Amino acid sequence: MRKDSPLDLFFLGPKSEQRLLLKELVELVVDDYIFWRRNYHPKDPPAIPYRSLQGEAAEDYRARFHQELFELISDLKLDVPFFSPRYMAHMVSEVALPGLIAYLATMLYNPNNVSLEASPVTVDFELEVGRQLATLFGYDPATAFGHLCSGGTLANYESLWYHRAGKFLPLSMALACRQEGIEAPADLPREVWPLLNVPLPRAESLFQNFSSRAQELGLDPIAVLRRWSIGAFGDAEYRLQVEETFGETYNSPVVLVPQTAHYGWKRSAGLLGFGRRNLLAVAVDEAFRMDRGAYAEILRRCRDEKRPVLQSVFILGTTEFGSVDPLPELLEVRDRMRENGLDSAIHVDAAYGGYFASIFQPGQRSRAPDEACLGPLCRASATLHATDSVTVDPHKMGYAPYGAGAFVLRQGFLRHLVAEGAHYALDTQGLPHEDLGKFILEGSKPGAAAAAVILNHRLFPLNFDGYGNLLMDLCRLADIFHGRVLARNDALREADAPLRLLSIARPETNIVCLLVVPEDARTLAEVDALNRSAALRFGVRDVASVQGYDYLVSKTRIGSDTPYVRGHPFLSTLTRDRDSLTCLRLVFMNRWVSGETHEGREYMDDFLESLEEYVTAELTGGE
Repeated sequence: MRKDSPLDLFFLGPKSEQRLLLKELVELVVDDYIFWRRNYHPKDPPAIPYRSLQGEAAEDYRARFHQELFELISDLKLDVPFFSPRYMAHMVSEVALPGLIAYLATMLYNPNNVSLEASPVTVDFELEVGRQLATLFGYDPATAFGHLCSGGTLANYESLWYHRAGKFLPLSMALACRQEGIEAPADLPREVWPLLNVPLPRAESLFQNFSSRAQELGLDPIAVLRRWSIGAFGDAEYRLQVEETFGETYNSPVVLVPQTAHYGWKRSAGLLGFGRRNLLAVAVDEAFRMDRGAYAEILRRCRDEKRPVLQSVFILGTTEFGSVDPLPELLEVRDRMRENGLDSAIHVDAAYGGYFASIFQPGQRSRAPDEACLGPLCRASATLHATDSVTVDPHKMGYAPYGAGAFVLRQGFLRHLVAEGAHYALDTQGLPHEDLGKFILEGSKPGAAAAAVILNHRLFPLNFDGYGNLLMDLCRLADIFHGRVLARNDALREADAPLRLLSIARPETNIVCLLVVPEDARTLAEVDALNRSAALRFGVRDVASVQGYDYLVSKTRIGSDTPYVRGHPFLSTLTRDRDSLTCLRLVFMNRWVSGETHEGREYMDDFLESLEEYVTAELTGGE
């Protein structure tokens, strides 16, 4: 049975239990906004004559407006019921009430969070969120740089943008010193390969030294570096310039990602020009985590071939399986290779899992759980301070409205290397701080997202008093569901189609993946067909009414050559006639899934019974 919790107050509720509060808050927001407009120079006359609001044209417009609005909201009734405990599909759920109201309130003002001239209030909100997330990840908020963007995909693109600037910074400084007569810092390497393997903390120290020497000559160090940057020349011409200056060149840089990486990383290779052939996938283990040995081997290969590594990407909470890469062990591998002359910036794609770090932050009223509770997640979260950047999505586990992704950069000074101003909009003279638009990829973005996230954080802090407690509860629910499946498998040992968990080990976050495996299967194609059928039955489909959904889950695919399939006692014996297998994926975002249906059955058990009944009917042909 589900227990009552003060965490419930954070949401409207599956049955709109807090509807009176929502109405009160919406009315307050709208009335206050109307008051604000009416009292800006209140003696100015109305621009729309009130008599024009009464005539035939006005009545016709209102009638058409109502008609179109009713059609729109009628169409929306076929949308997916994310708010329901019957929804266990994707990492989207009930939007937190503070974020919902803050977004609505700020949307009326329509600030554009790239320029202080267009958003003097909400840019400050966004920078405050950036500092809060930097603190959560163990970065120094005074020197880090964090901001919001449309989502994790764009944040990951920014990591490559910034880390490319950081990777080539020492080489650009060396070029600038030779070409502009600046005395090179004594510890700046003189050859290309060492210049491309300077760790970022040391690069920052070199940059400060270089800046002082340039300023002594009356030069703007940023302007000088931009003249000799890879961004100014482009890759091909920059290589020629390097070869002309140093008498040697460099091989194409690579980006290392685990095989479980989000599909956006493949897109980034073509978009940002480093090439899909230079996006190297690192093997994962049977639990879908980056394999330490495979990572060490690919780094050794890069060192031997003198391939610069722009960045290594580790994942804290894969969007498919919820698995957590072993960050401490992987960082040890990188550090050992750094001592052997190959460096790599570390970016953590925590778009999904970043907010889980709040579980391990003590609050004012409660202590954080110990490591034994969620070992891999705890160890990874404790290591974030040693990484170089993090992607996190408040619109996932932060329960903020779309789109609210975030990017946090440990070495915030790098933003100046990519800055692009605009005299008409991004001129910060006389303003309290620099415009965000100079340092980010987006040219327009809603200030409402920043307001939504900041109000969520103020009412629901990033520690165990707030988010940590809620997210811990969700991990517990996934663990309970995982145990229910194991128990049913034991009870249904003789059944034709038992459910198989993708991992016997307890979930590392709040995602559980299942395979339905008929015992008489002979090929992987048979297994795939049954799971595709189940995924269609319990997935989003064409329905006449939202009532057509009893339960909703999502699906993903796993490669037939993965360690999981190769090591599975049954799957490994089947004919491998498919490159991949469909599996069912459940994400527990809604804490009310531990409650009961109107018939008194727990949602978890009711879903499992529905799935088993469907599969049995499919296997027996409905007999």
